[in-house]
Amino acid sequence: MEAKVFTTGNLGSDAKVINFENGKSVITFSIATNSYYTNAAGEPVQQTTWHDCKKFIGQINEKFIEKLAKGATVTILGTLSYDEYDKEVTKTKSVKIKRAYIDVKAIEVL
Repeated sequence: MEAKVFTTGNLGSDAKVINFENGKSVITFSIATNSYYTNAAGEPVQQTTWHDCKKFIGQINEKFIEKLAKGATVTILGTLSYDEYDKEVTKTKSVKIKRAYIDVKAIEVL
């Protein structure tokens, strides 16, 4: 069973496209989601979480890629991928969203 995630956030930078010799491509980008709460002192706190996303695709739809620009609001449905690696002296864990369905708000793909 796979862990699925459904989230909406804003792109932190333009999506990057990598093209392979076999004609397929991969899109990578990060989105930020925000949560809000009140701390013990009664002060409002905004917490931002970053999600790395990866989507393998066949033929690229340029109009769609253009809409994956910094600040765009996107809704992602995908599976979670857990990675662990050594970063200098400490072990670092990351969670990535892969095999994602991407919905960019207010776009028209022709």
